Amino acid sequence: MTKQEAFKLLGVNGVELARLLDIDPAAIYQWPKNKIPLAREYQIRDIANGKEPIKKIRVA
Repeated sequence: MTKQEAFKLLGVNGVELARLLDIDPAAIYQWPKNKIPLAREYQIRDIANGKEPIKKIRVA
């Protein structure tokens, strides 16, 4: 999956995708244009299918 395919699938831009994945927007823009990381692709597909993505646990 490319970044553009992910944006189109969810109807979002890079900043909105980062918010959905609970990551910094700069991380999205560091991904290669032709292939996003596989783990992120699975998260994006889960979101597209209405599932809550796995998010990192924040320890206070």
